[in-house]
Amino acid sequence: MTLLNTKSDESTTIFQMILYRKILIIKPIVIFFILFGEAVTTFGQTIDFNQVVTPEGQRPISFEDYLVQLAWLNNPQTQILAFEKMKAQKEVDLQRMDWMNDVKFNFNINEVSLANVLQPNQDNLVLYPLYQFSTGVSLGSFTTNKKKREIEEMDVKISEMEGNQHKLRIRAETLARYRKLLLSIETLKVRAKAEEDSRNIYNLSQQRFKNAELDLEDLLRASEAYNNAQEKRLAAETDIELSKLSLEEIIGVKWEVAKRYEERLKK
Repeated sequence: MTLLNTKSDESTTIFQMILYRKILIIKPIVIFFILFGEAVTTFGQTIDFNQVVTPEGQRPISFEDYLVQLAWLNNPQTQILAFEKMKAQKEVDLQRMDWMNDVKFNFNINEVSLANVLQPNQDNLVLYPLYQFSTGVSLGSFTTNKKKREIEEMDVKISEMEGNQHKLRIRAETLARYRKLLLSIETLKVRAKAEEDSRNIYNLSQQRFKNAELDLEDLLRASEAYNNAQEKRLAAETDIELSKLSLEEIIGVKWEVAKRYEERLKK
């Protein structure tokens, strides 16, 4: 009895080891497919272009989105693309009704019969049929016109994609110019502080030179450093103005006017 129990325990232990090894092999495979599925889901998502540029009439949630919205609304290319899309849609509508141009109706009345109707007389010659009615439609209405409509519908989709591409360009260009302006502002702060430090050192050097505690060469070096700091500060101020002009060019309004919206967001 003890021997049988021992063999049974050994078999159970071996089975557990085999099962554990299979789990070790299967588990990484399962994890891989889970992560791969999440990656495909993530990268396969389409872009919501209403998030790229906040639609007209909708309140932007950030100052950056407000600048992008301004740039999009005030850019002439936005209206051009909108008109092109409207034109393409109207061409689709026209193409859907174009088959009516191929449908023809004919109605003919026999001249001899018409004379008898106007002036009935038993001696008149009456020819039959008294009238003729016919209709016809071009076979191309069922083939060519359909293909033409499909082409026009593709033009509508192309116009829509061009509008979406325009949104991406507008957002990237607007934010790039805005970031450059922010960099120029921060650079001015750094250079203004460096100018102040250089001025203090120069003033101290002048005092020490008067007290014969400093050589003329050292005084000239301090003066040169102060002048360089002034030039860099002036260059930084110019960069700010140029960055403002660049941003105003794309958003279509003065920087000071756009800045008020940021102040309202902070309240």
